[in-house]
Amino acid sequence: MKRHFLSPVVTKAVAGFVVGCALLVLPARADAQTAPAPAPAPAPAPSGGGGLGQGFGDAGQFVISGEAAAFFSKTNKEGWTAAISPALDYFLVPSVSIGGSVTALVGDHSHTGFGVGARAGYNLNVTENIGAWPIAGINYAHESSKSGTTTTSISATTANFFVPVLYHIVPRVFVGLGPFYNLHIAGTGNHSYGVRSVVGGWF
Repeated sequence: MKRHFLSPVVTKAVAGFVVGCALLVLPARADAQTAPAPAPAPAPAPSGGGGLGQGFGDAGQFVISGEAAAFFSKTNKEGWTAAISPALDYFLVPSVSIGGSVTALVGDHSHTGFGVGARAGYNLNVTENIGAWPIAGINYAHESSKSGTTTTSISATTANFFVPVLYHIVPRVFVGLGPFYNLHIAGTGNHSYGVRSVVGGWF
């Protein structure tokens, strides 16, 4: 069989082309295999914890708190009186809250009472554990007491201002202490002021 005179030339060209392609492809594959993998994206920080005020004051949070007070007076033989005021607040937007409270009161001489109120507040975080939560609102209270066969009832409407400084003991739990002022608006009574404590939690 007669062979074409270009066969050796064609064979060498094809062999050279294949070897050249192999030399080009192998380094590229080696580089791809040795290239370091991209670093994973950092995990998002958990919301509602570890930030200023332990995350207190974020939009959508509910706060349950309670204020307690006790009084003792010898004036007109009034004796002692104790009151507790649980409250529920909700942060509409960051730092701005609205809420309401109820008050129950008991004391000497069948002294009883109740109150309801509405309020709004603004939270100020200073450090991770310390902040302030000024609250302003309006409250209606009714009280009655009995002396012998005589029952006396009084009612009053007041504007309330309370500026507690909060300490966040652990995330979602706080205690506070601060001044208050009750401005008498209507009914029986006078203006009052003093210092009040509060304890609460949020979720």
